[in-house]
Amino acid sequence: MESQFLRYQPVVASLFVVVLASCGGGGGGGSSSPAPTDHTVTLAWATNHEKGVNSPGGGYQVSISGQPTINVPYVSGPTAPTSTVTTLPMGAYTATVRAYAALDVQGSNAGSVSAPSQSIIVNVP
Repeated sequence: MESQFLRYQPVVASLFVVVLASCGGGGGGGSSSPAPTDHTVTLAWATNHEKGVNSPGGGYQVSISGQPTINVPYVSGPTAPTSTVTTLPMGAYTATVRAYAALDVQGSNAGSVSAPSQSIIVNVP
């Protein structure tokens, strides 16, 4: 019989910053487009192999300081997605990831959430 106890592995977050620049094209006329103030940022983390995280009702929560929490739910397949893309203005941010499941450690459907990952500093140029 499989245990209903959820043992969360540490969720390790690593960051890749991708800046998408726009080109005004043409190259003439002497005027230039204003510099973009928002940048696309991809956050990726290691997979949590717990069944509850990788089942309906499971997934990850990504917290970025000063921003709404991003929910990354399990959809289908062997594991929940392990990355998310967001747009952030220039600045420095702290980011963490938490795994969650529909079941709690006693097996009831009250849900459970892991401790946050170690925080990382995200510098958006």
